Amino acid sequence: MSEFEFIAALTLIFVVAALLLIAATRFSLPTVPFYLLAGVAFGAAGNVVGIVDEGQLLDLAQWGIAFLVFAFAVELEPLEGRSLRRDSLIVSVVQLVVTGFIMFGIGLGLGLDGLNALYFTLAGTLSSSLVALSLLERRVRLRSLHERMAESIHFVEDVVAIVAVLLLSAFVYAEGSLVPLGAGIAMIAGALAFRHFLFERFVTAAESDVEILMLTGVSLIIGFIAISELAGVSIVVGAFAAGIAVASEYPHDVEMVDAIGYLEDFFTPIFFITLGALVSIPTLETLGIGALLLVAVFVLNPLVTYLVLRWRSYDSRTATLAGYNLDQISEFALIIAIEALAAGVLVPELFDAIVLAAIVTMLGSTLTTRYAEAGFQRLVDRGVFETDLERVRERSQVSDDLRNHVIVTEYDREGQQVVEACERADQPYVVIESDPHREDAVREHCENYVLGDVMTESTWTVANVDEATLVVGTVARESWAEQILALDIDADVIVRAVDVESGTELLEQGALFVAIPDELAAERLAEQIESVLIGDTSLEELRDHGEERLERAVEYGPSDVDRLR
Repeated sequence: MSEFEFIAALTLIFVVAALLLIAATRFSLPTVPFYLLAGVAFGAAGNVVGIVDEGQLLDLAQWGIAFLVFAFAVELEPLEGRSLRRDSLIVSVVQLVVTGFIMFGIGLGLGLDGLNALYFTLAGTLSSSLVALSLLERRVRLRSLHERMAESIHFVEDVVAIVAVLLLSAFVYAEGSLVPLGAGIAMIAGALAFRHFLFERFVTAAESDVEILMLTGVSLIIGFIAISELAGVSIVVGAFAAGIAVASEYPHDVEMVDAIGYLEDFFTPIFFITLGALVSIPTLETLGIGALLLVAVFVLNPLVTYLVLRWRSYDSRTATLAGYNLDQISEFALIIAIEALAAGVLVPELFDAIVLAAIVTMLGSTLTTRYAEAGFQRLVDRGVFETDLERVRERSQVSDDLRNHVIVTEYDREGQQVVEACERADQPYVVIESDPHREDAVREHCENYVLGDVMTESTWTVANVDEATLVVGTVARESWAEQILALDIDADVIVRAVDVESGTELLEQGALFVAIPDELAAERLAEQIESVLIGDTSLEELRDHGEERLERAVEYGPSDVDRLR
């Protein structure tokens, strides 16, 4: 690609992206479908005027995917919690084996050779962490159980995809040379060593300056990609290694995520628009292969996930919604297909089918993410799924004579403070907890608790919500707040909101009080300053109080609202 062609292609991409962002923002719609659909028009227009061809689009797509994988790896939170880690590994292995075996057999039945059947299998079994987790608002730490499960499964599948890329680089593209495999393993090992021994010290020395962090990230990804090119390894492996090299825990991860966010915003339209532009007029063979991939992604993968999670005693809502967070073809499957096509080992009809199916599944994900919960609730109302009342009751502990109690949703930082206030006032309470990481803490510190999902009716039944006097929602999630306010109860409701606009809507829906963090923080700051000025609090006491709050923030992580910003 010449310099002029590259600049012309980027210019056209960002002009289209800007127009689409205006439309998406105006109507509060996700941008991914707009990017994909615009890519189709971009590819047609580029071919007509001779600006881009398929080779140039493949180059752009590779670089777009590489930088997005880098941004994804920076925010990676691998397999948190012992039970969640174990169950997600079980689900991932069973889903990959079952779906993989079926898809490989279908591929051979279609007349594909063994290698192309393998590409077909990878496309049908691996799901897209980039798309799914962006739709799940990955920066929100206090996610629902099904979202955490989906993220853990995605992590396992991404590791499998990286291994597949390395093995293909060594035994297919390099004809048995172990140099690419060794180089890939060495890059990932080096990245982990840098992250463990050097990165936090570097951040401290740089005083968390965003510009320095961004330059560090850019330098690392360019360096790792250069090593990948020299060793004959996919640039995605280098990008992934660069990302995990600078991944860190709170509070440094917030600073690095902010720094890398600009790169993510830059390369997102490049990836999705070029992906759409790769679509060509499909043949009957392409449509047939693509239809089989869609069945695997939309039906087979969610079904296997649902069955395994139900076998592991998860409720039907978690099992269903986790399964439908895996309904996209992976970006790693796309980069594998692009590299195979460039190497001349992939059947063109199969490549077109993979790209077409990827676009359809990524478009479909925006719909399933938006309407899955409402759709599941309709199925429950019609008796398709059971309520899981007995399962929630078995895992919970609530006194039979509990009356006039306070219900606190989530034993997070805010929830713990509410619980402490109830204990000081000798007020009975029940904690509803959906995060597996906090289950042990809830069992240890709370006399009455319900281990269940805020969004399910059975959880509220076990919490005896009809006899409660107050319900306090500590997490600033609009869907959770609306679910609480939709309950047919006499208890007053206090919830949290992200901003003034959503807070106003929740008040109109019947909330007694809506906590908005910015407003509360301003009031609290004014109270602290006044306390110092009138002599009730010394400067030393104020400093000690501030240090204690910061230590709690580091221990428990930022609140939902902090991660949303």
